[in-house]
Amino acid sequence: MKTFFRSPLRLSLLSLFLILVLAGCGSNGSAPAASSGESAPAPAAESAPAEAALPEFCGDPSQLTDVLRFFNWADYMDEDIMTQFEEVCGVKVTQDIYSSNEDLIAKLQAGNAGYDLVIPSDYAVQILINAGLLRPLDMANIPNVANIDPNLMGMYYDAENVYSIPYQWGTTGIAYNVTAYPDGIDSWAAIFDPAQVCEQKGFASMLDDERESIGATLKYLGYSYNDSDPEHQAQARDVLLAQKECLAGYNSDNYNQTLASEEVMIAHAWSGGTALARSENENVKYVIPKEGGTIWMDNMAIPADAPNAYTAEIFINYLLSPEIGAQLSNYTYYFTPNLAAQPLLDADYHDILESGGMLVDDAVRSRLEWIKRDAKSIIFSDTWTAVKAR
Repeated sequence: MKTFFRSPLRLSLLSLFLILVLAGCGSNGSAPAASSGESAPAPAAESAPAEAALPEFCGDPSQLTDVLRFFNWADYMDEDIMTQFEEVCGVKVTQDIYSSNEDLIAKLQAGNAGYDLVIPSDYAVQILINAGLLRPLDMANIPNVANIDPNLMGMYYDAENVYSIPYQWGTTGIAYNVTAYPDGIDSWAAIFDPAQVCEQKGFASMLDDERESIGATLKYLGYSYNDSDPEHQAQARDVLLAQKECLAGYNSDNYNQTLASEEVMIAHAWSGGTALARSENENVKYVIPKEGGTIWMDNMAIPADAPNAYTAEIFINYLLSPEIGAQLSNYTYYFTPNLAAQPLLDADYHDILESGGMLVDDAVRSRLEWIKRDAKSIIFSDTWTAVKAR
């Protein structure tokens, strides 16, 4: 798990709550002792103490459940946030991990997964909506949605935000170690040209993600990330197969750790994971290659068969508060869509992203492409199966 910076902003909500409660209590709850020679008076009948009211952000206690089941990407939630929510609202958040959108989609398609909250990426939201696998959100329970940047609402995959609310966003490019690449990297050729990637044989990795890995290969070849032309897909397959013998492996779960430990010197990577590695090893940097990279948005959504939808909405609202939104991005190193959280981000957060090459300016943004899906996109699964089978 990630080692993250402690900040004065990261106060325990429980501590704050207890301070408020205890401020109204005496310093000593015991009765005074009787003086010598006096009989102690009979104790007065005491009524049971009233249960302390929950903070307003915990919602209606009669509708809250004891447990919330969360299905999420690796290293994508500060466990302190879950603990704080449990301490204050009495809801234990349990978390399972998946490695790709395709894993998430398959789990929900199988039915009866039992999850209350999931974090699908943009195109995966579209797939899940079309399959009837997401539940419309009750925005009355999520007033903090007002904190989200309006420019990041109403995206192509959920135009009215009926089913999803932005969680974090980022980019996909190349992470590398400056000791192996002192002159930097500017092209996908560094990881796709066998003559170049095999100079780091056994020290290179790709994301274990069919849309990202095939898409990046297509971009290297001069095509769109979303190109479903069979001939172009075959070319991408051949590039990936030629590259494969020089890889340490496909890794979406802990590439940040292998980068930080220098078990890997070049990796197909997400921006926040690279920043996390850089927080532990200043030799790690990041680049969007000149051919282009991916921009993506991960979203909070509730499965159609979620057993505890109301509790999930209360937790979503909690995550969208300014302080918790900042705490989340200070942990993940991804970009927050929460405008109210942005002023609360740590200085370390800004320093790592700026020095590591993760920031997105207009020039970088012009090279970024969204992953999208249509009826022809099934070919990505066929190509990926052919690559992984050999």
